[in-house]
Amino acid sequence: MMAWMPRLTVSPTTPWATWANRLAGTGARLAVTVVCVLLALVVVAAGVLLAVPQWRAAVLPSGTVTHSAGPPAGWQLPATASPPAMPLDDLAAAPAPSAKALAARMATLRAAAAGTPGVVVIDPATGKTLIDRADRALIPASTMKLLTCLVALENLGNGRRFSTTVVSPRDGVVILRGGGDPLLHDARQSGRASLQDLASATAHRLKAADVTKVSLGYDASLFSGRGWHPRWTDNYRWSVAPISALMADGGRTSTGKAETDPARVAARKFAKRLARAGITVTSTGPKKAPAKSELLASAESATVEQLIEHTLRSSDNTAAETLARQVALADDRSGSFAGATAAVRSALRKLDLWARGMVLDDSSGLSRENRVTPGVLAGAMRLVMIKAELRPLAAGLPVGGVSGTLLDRFDDRSERAGRGVVRAKTGSLRDVSALAGYLITADGAPLVYALMANKVVRPFATRDWIDRSTAAWAGCGC
Repeated sequence: MMAWMPRLTVSPTTPWATWANRLAGTGARLAVTVVCVLLALVVVAAGVLLAVPQWRAAVLPSGTVTHSAGPPAGWQLPATASPPAMPLDDLAAAPAPSAKALAARMATLRAAAAGTPGVVVIDPATGKTLIDRADRALIPASTMKLLTCLVALENLGNGRRFSTTVVSPRDGVVILRGGGDPLLHDARQSGRASLQDLASATAHRLKAADVTKVSLGYDASLFSGRGWHPRWTDNYRWSVAPISALMADGGRTSTGKAETDPARVAARKFAKRLARAGITVTSTGPKKAPAKSELLASAESATVEQLIEHTLRSSDNTAAETLARQVALADDRSGSFAGATAAVRSALRKLDLWARGMVLDDSSGLSRENRVTPGVLAGAMRLVMIKAELRPLAAGLPVGGVSGTLLDRFDDRSERAGRGVVRAKTGSLRDVSALAGYLITADGAPLVYALMANKVVRPFATRDWIDRSTAAWAGCGC
C-alpha cells in the first residue's frame, strides 16, 4: 500500500507554471548536451588510444598476438637496419664489456612500475654471466615461443615440411586431410601451400578419371585432444583459433576474427575451390581417411625454418602450438597440448635449458601458468649463437624499430641505439613484459640477454626500461 502524498497541480496559465516548464525544458536540453559531449569525448579518447601502437598493445586483450600491417606512411628504414658484422663463427673477435660497465648502463625500473623484474646477460663467447639479477621463474608470455621454436629446429630440422593431402577411399568420395600446416592459405600465395592449388590438382586427377561429382570429407585427426587450452581466457577467442591439424588462413576470417571450427571452414573453402575447377560437391562433413586411400593431390608447407621465422616475427600463437604438436608427433607422443608440452620439456632438459621453478603449460605463452627463468631464455639464445644448426632461429627474430613485434619499439631518443641492432622475441600479457634475444655492441661484442617483468603496473614505463637498457648495451663502447 502506497503512502499518501499530497498532489500538486499547477495551472499552465500561471506565470509560475510557465517559468517551471521553461526551466524543465532547459534542463532536459542541458542533460542531452552533456551526454552528447561525454560520448564524443569517449569516442575521441578511444580513437587516440588505438592510434598509438604502444598504447593499443598495452590495453587490447590479446597482448601476445601481433599481426603487423607494415610501416606507417612516411616511415623510413633506420640507417642501422642492416645487421652489423656478427662474429658468430669467431665470438672472441671482440671482448665483452665488463659486468660493471653493463650494469651501470641499465635503465632504472621503479618498483611502482613493475613489482617482479628479472635480468640475465651472458657473454656467448665464454658462457660467462655478466648480469644476474633475480633469476627466478616468471611468467614468460610470448618469449615462450623462443623455446618452442628452438626445440622445433633442434628436433625437426630446418628443412622439414608438412603435407596437406587429398585422398580418395572409393569412387565419388574425396577427403581433405590436414597435415598440421599453420600457414596453409585459401588463395595462392608465394611460398605457401594453398587450397587453390590443391583443388586445381585434385580436379585435374578427377576429370582424368571422368569424375565430376564427389562427396567431400575432411580429416583433422592428426592432432588429438581439445583444440582450446583450458587455461586460455575467453578474450583470446577473437584472434586465436582452436588448434587444428587442418586450417586455412590461420583459422581467421578476412577481418582477423578467429573461426570456431577451422577444419570445417577450411573444408568449405576447399569445396568452393573444387566447384570453381569444375567439380560438383554434393556434401561436406568430417570423415577420417582410411589407411588404404588413393592419393589425389598434395601441398607441402613452408620449411620449419620458414615457419619459425613467421612464428617469431609475428608472434603467431597458433603456429607456435602447431609446431609444438609436430615435435610431439616426431617424439612418438600425442599431438595434443599435453603431448606438446611434454615433448618441449623433455627437449629443453636434454639441452640443459631447465631451472628450478619452471613450468610449461602451453607452447605459445598464452597461459599464465607458464614459468621460465631469464637465465634459461638467455641460455637458449647462447645456444643459437654457438650452434650452427640453430642459427636460422636468429634470422626470424624481430628487429628493433624495423620489423615484427619490435616495429614500433626503440622510438625514443634514448632508445635509438637499439634500432636495427637489437634482435629479440617480445612477450606481453596484461601485467607481463619481456624481451629475450641478442645484440652486437658498438665495439662488436655479441651479448645474449633476457629482461622480464611480472606484476607490471605501468606497461609503458616497464617497456621503456627494457628498451633503454638494451639500447644502452647496444651503444656500449666499453
